Amino acid sequence: MGLFSVDEQNLFVSYDTSSREKLLSDLEESLPYIYNRELISIINSIIYKLKLIDDHTFNTLSLDFTEFFNAKND
Repeated sequence: MGLFSVDEQNLFVSYDTSSREKLLSDLEESLPYIYNRELISIINSIIYKLKLIDDHTFNTLSLDFTEFFNAKND
C-alpha cells in the first residue's frame, strides 16, 4: 500500500474503512478533538490523499489488517 505511510496505515485501524467517504467523514469529524500536532498532520495527510483518489482506487487498497495482526501474534 505505497500510497499511505506506516503512520497513516496505523491510524486506519481506529476508523471505519468500509468506504472512502466514511473514512473521510470520520477523520474530518475527529480533527477538532485532536490536540497533538503530529497526529493532526498525519490525519490531514490522509484526508488530502483520500480526496485525490477515487472510490475505485480506494476499494483496491488492502485495509484489512486482521491477517497481519494474527500472523504477528501467532
